[in-house]
Amino acid sequence: MSTEIIKVIENQKILPIIGKGSSQDIIDKFNRLVLEKYKVIEITLRSHDALETAINLKEQNPNITIGLGSIKSLKVFEEVTKFKFDFYVSPGTNIKMLDFAKKNQFLFIPGVSTPSEILTAIEYDCNILKYFHAEKNGGVKSLKFLEEIFNEIKFIPTGGINNENKDNYFSLENVIAVGSTNI
Repeated sequence: MSTEIIKVIENQKILPIIGKGSSQDIIDKFNRLVLEKYKVIEITLRSHDALETAINLKEQNPNITIGLGSIKSLKVFEEVTKFKFDFYVSPGTNIKMLDFAKKNQFLFIPGVSTPSEILTAIEYDCNILKYFHAEKNGGVKSLKFLEEIFNEIKFIPTGGINNENKDNYFSLENVIAVGSTNI
């Protein structure tokens, strides 16, 4: 199942990220993305209503793959998995979260920005990683460098990616898609 989700993300090329604003803002953005034929969408826990809204959208849209993002602690990770989202995303790397995901076989995409974080994720069999904050951490130039060292790892860079710079990321062998709130 998780391999299928990764393939859809890779084919889609863009992982839309929503979650800021009111519940209605999230619903409106979600519906626009569905109309634009996106099959995989990440909803972040970046507003007060985001989780409840994400749960409702998941129930109402069983044909859309929904991931839950901005998971920042093991406690939150444990709580949100009871709602059975399709995948989970963190802005960073946390060993307890990596262990929990591996033990329970959740599709978890941890965020990384350093070689040490990548090495930690590799220890937990993660080979698809969120590169965050892409633009503030060197963007395309950094990802080219990381490919030389970690050629077995694929990235979904997020942070600062928009319509003007997305193609620069798509040109990299180690990028399977980009995540963005601005697309």
